[in-house]
Amino acid sequence: MSTGAKRPGSGNEAVDGDPAAGSRRWWFAFAVIVVAVLAAGAFMLLRAGSLTRVVGAASTPTPSIPEIARQQVWTSDTPASGTFLTNTIALPPAIPAPKVVRYQVKVEDSTGLDADAVAREVQATFDDPRGWAGYGKRTFELVTDPEQAGLVIFVASPPTTNELCKPAKVESKWNCRVGRTVALNSDRWQYMTPTYDDLGAYRSYLVNHEVGHFLGLGHSTCPREGAPAPVMMQQSIKLGGCTPNAWPKLAD
Repeated sequence: MSTGAKRPGSGNEAVDGDPAAGSRRWWFAFAVIVVAVLAAGAFMLLRAGSLTRVVGAASTPTPSIPEIARQQVWTSDTPASGTFLTNTIALPPAIPAPKVVRYQVKVEDSTGLDADAVAREVQATFDDPRGWAGYGKRTFELVTDPEQAGLVIFVASPPTTNELCKPAKVESKWNCRVGRTVALNSDRWQYMTPTYDDLGAYRSYLVNHEVGHFLGLGHSTCPREGAPAPVMMQQSIKLGGCTPNAWPKLAD
């Protein structure tokens, strides 16, 4: 005869020692752990993506070249200050030669350029075996003592370049060599001209071209369609059917 009382374990309640109940608890705990791991992983991925975007934005501070400078030889409104920053580092030549040309770099402070950074790029151009040192006659050494420098390379604002280049008329656009002075227009250094697509190569061309004048060389022309342009060609203006070329030895 039934009394109506339920025996322990005879209903749906969970009781200690019940295998089915233990299994249900294990699966529930497992599900909770899986959900927690997935949630934590999603959070870390979102956080990593956010950090990547922040780091990426901070690692590309170089301003882009204005579109107008890709269409024409552009003159900016960079003002003249007349105050120059001189390189504080000295760099020995990488290529040995019988003669050493010692030089300094001076950058007008209104251009926003760093004199030592410019000097490193100039020396890298001089140290390239495709450049003037590659002929084995002379090499170039960056010095800090003005008494040792037989050549001074200026990077100056357009108005100051006009003054440095007198009596030549560079129209706030171009560059020049006067005596032992090479004057590079800061607009050309920063924005090049539409004849080039590679700013680093164009800077090497500027240095090699104007220093070529310092070495006594005059202008040349394109020898034939599709040939590398001679470095003493006025490549900033036109290429005449040649291809851009920053290095004197590549056009020999």
